[in-house]
Amino acid sequence: MGLDARFSLKGASATYAPDRTFDTEHVRIEFDLDIVRERLRGTCRTRLRALKGETTEMVFDAVNFNIHGVRWNGRRVKYTYKDGQIRVQAPKPVAADTRVTVDIDYEVVKPKLGLHFIKPDRRYPKRPTQVWTQGEDEYARYWFPCHDAPHDRTTTEVIATVPAGFTAVSNGKLVASSVNRGRRTATFHYLQSIPHATYLVTLTVGRFSEIKDKWRSVPVQYFCEKGREDDTRRAFGKTPVMLEVFSKFIGVAYPYAKYAQIAAADFIYGGMENTSATTQTDAALLDARSAIDYTSDELVAHELAHQWFGDY
Repeated sequence: MGLDARFSLKGASATYAPDRTFDTEHVRIEFDLDIVRERLRGTCRTRLRALKGETTEMVFDAVNFNIHGVRWNGRRVKYTYKDGQIRVQAPKPVAADTRVTVDIDYEVVKPKLGLHFIKPDRRYPKRPTQVWTQGEDEYARYWFPCHDAPHDRTTTEVIATVPAGFTAVSNGKLVASSVNRGRRTATFHYLQSIPHATYLVTLTVGRFSEIKDKWRSVPVQYFCEKGREDDTRRAFGKTPVMLEVFSKFIGVAYPYAKYAQIAAADFIYGGMENTSATTQTDAALLDARSAIDYTSDELVAHELAHQWFGDY
């Protein structure tokens, strides 16, 4: 089937979803984040279901990784890594609808895309230290191995260990958090129990101040650099009202365990609608003077609407 000339640009060619041998059911990413070295090191465990019988290979998108080992149902297996893809060989052919688990131990250092380290330098000595991801369009593959295409939806876990004093925010419910005083680290464990596309998996890390709000029984959170709490309330404070309006107008209540907005330094877009944890540019924060003439309501409403349309 070709393109409909009425709706395509001249010279455009048809593009199709990449083939897959397995359906992704759950992705669990557990890692240590070294902000000084701009390095993420950990394990991505993926639970998969074979889509057809006699399947022998699973392909993961992964760009510029250091691979330290691959296991299939706990057993080390052969793999090849070339042209941004990890091809994992099954120990034996897999029957249709069989579920398997693949663990990939890996490391990324100074990634080109997907995972961004923001730090002060000589020209910008007051720039905050933050780390944030941007997965849209196909940039999740730069920080964890996955089938990086929006037609494959999966539940996810993110277990992030970061330097002490930093807070990590990700999709879904915060299941647990802990501090290791000996290692001077903090660990945050998030679970997103509603399937979503890999480009919506998010991580944001900073020395954040958390502002707590609420809509019905759902926690509403705003994260910002310390000292900008008032500016953040001005920018994001109408979020509970918007949640109520959208839920009633659409006829479907906001579906996720929380709704967080994180003000990110040097963010490359206005905002990104990661499920339950929208990343917003910190340029949206308003001091008392600018709030006389400007508002961030349109940006907040836009990203919130995506929680239904595009995400859910």
